[in-house]
Amino acid sequence: MSSQYKDTFKGTAWYYARFREGYPDAFFELLRSKFCLSENDRVLDLGCGTGQIAIPLAVWVKEVVAMDPEPEMLAEGRERATSKGVNNITWIKSGSEDLPVLREKLGEFKLVTIGTAFHWMDREKTLNELYEIISNDGGITIAWDASIWNNPANEWQATVRLVIRKYLGEERRAGSGTFNVTPMRHEAFVEKSSFRNMETWKQHWNRNSTLDEVIGNLYSTSMANQNVLGSLIKDFEQELKEELMKSRPAGIFESEGDMEAILAWK
Repeated sequence: MSSQYKDTFKGTAWYYARFREGYPDAFFELLRSKFCLSENDRVLDLGCGTGQIAIPLAVWVKEVVAMDPEPEMLAEGRERATSKGVNNITWIKSGSEDLPVLREKLGEFKLVTIGTAFHWMDREKTLNELYEIISNDGGITIAWDASIWNNPANEWQATVRLVIRKYLGEERRAGSGTFNVTPMRHEAFVEKSSFRNMETWKQHWNRNSTLDEVIGNLYSTSMANQNVLGSLIKDFEQELKEELMKSRPAGIFESEGDMEAILAWK
């Protein structure tokens, strides 16, 4: 995520706000407890999307600065925050590569959160930049969820992946480009950084989704959204629905996975 951002999540924000799973209450309690968050603290949510972390966390702190390079994401986030009566979030159209030039403007934070976005960043450089804007008693949290592309855990999820590959090719798409990132785990980058006392957290989940929810979630992704599909969208959606209903005639799609997080301190 950077000032060079083009269209990775263009056209996904409406779906992102409605079909992406939020973070569980246990995750926010973890942050509040581990980082001793109070109404005097400021938090930076980098790669904020439509506010899945920023909005719930704002009730605990003085201010959340929510940054994302996609303006559609910020617009959806503002709307969601307003509807919930949350007015202490500052929304900024920028990404991780903009951190050096924004350092003075951003100020200091007790906590920086990155939710399901760290893989889009230059991870080593981003950690170095964030270290400089975190207070001495603060830290960082990096969270992510299972991806259907990497973890087709059952028959219907494998079907989704096969249909995506049929229409969009073997390489995982990222907007008009492709997804290319080193397989090195996030933990390895944090261990190499100046942050200390790293801890990990994991929570297993089970979900039941409707067909519309499965499709809506796909349209929230960089790999199979409506902009990526273009003129193929009608045929793609029809075939995907037909194939999915073969394995789940009742229209309920069960899935399971792990939400994970890294916590580290300055």
